[in-house]
Amino acid sequence: MTTATDLSAVRPSPSRTLLVLGSTGKLGQLLRVCLSAAPDLLSDWQVIWGARRADKDVDWVYGASPPPKADAVLALWGVVPGKGDLAENISLAHQAVEIGTASGATRILHCSSSAVYGPAREATEASALAPVTAYGVAKIEMEQSLFSEIISQSGEPASCVLRLSNVVGADSLFHAIQSGEPVTLDAFDIGQSPIRSYATPTVIWQAVASLLSVTSMPKTVNVAASNPVAMHELLEVAECPFVWRPAPETAVAEVSMSLARLRRLTGQTLVIPPHEMIAEWRRLTEAQA
Repeated sequence: MTTATDLSAVRPSPSRTLLVLGSTGKLGQLLRVCLSAAPDLLSDWQVIWGARRADKDVDWVYGASPPPKADAVLALWGVVPGKGDLAENISLAHQAVEIGTASGATRILHCSSSAVYGPAREATEASALAPVTAYGVAKIEMEQSLFSEIISQSGEPASCVLRLSNVVGADSLFHAIQSGEPVTLDAFDIGQSPIRSYATPTVIWQAVASLLSVTSMPKTVNVAASNPVAMHELLEVAECPFVWRPAPETAVAEVSMSLARLRRLTGQTLVIPPHEMIAEWRRLTEAQA
């Protein structure tokens, strides 16, 4: 892996180039390890890992030098709850567009969240947006600001928003698993824990690969496995102890998304049972160690 100071050492390749922004975050690290283990997920693409700060695995640092030439940009960067001003997500999305334009990219993939839907069952990309968290509101504002700017402009690069579900290995449930302490779960019905759509890093790369190859990108696409999962099922497979508590009134029983659009794009069913989700998480965790 090249460093931020020797980007010129990246060998020219007949393959196309994807510039990934935000590669040092939790999601970026998972995706980097996943792609290293399964490079065929993004065959014929060379990846340049970019970030806002230098790191041993970062090829390009934003602001340290002009953006490298790239055919496409994947913007993973963003502000999550408790880690800064959520309004900064708007400026980061616009910075991704500026970087993509400067790099010569023809398309940019931005990351949003299933939090924009609020409580939902099988939400489609056209479903009403009713977030119950400040993070969901911030992501909606990011999307609206992004497409408002694009509408006022013409030409490339084209943008697509990936509404990511909870990510296996990156959400609060997996942080709780790694703590070694019993996890407390909300009980909504007899034995029923919160239901969420979950995406594995492999599914995310499948989505990215399909969007990079499709002739015309949609404005938005839900990204997750096709099958929503109850959190207690993941804990049982991971052999993580948990205890129940009555769900408070503010708890959200289900946030699941329809994956019909993504299935059409990828040509795959995208059904991933809980035991396969946990198995992938363990493989990537071991690879990161």
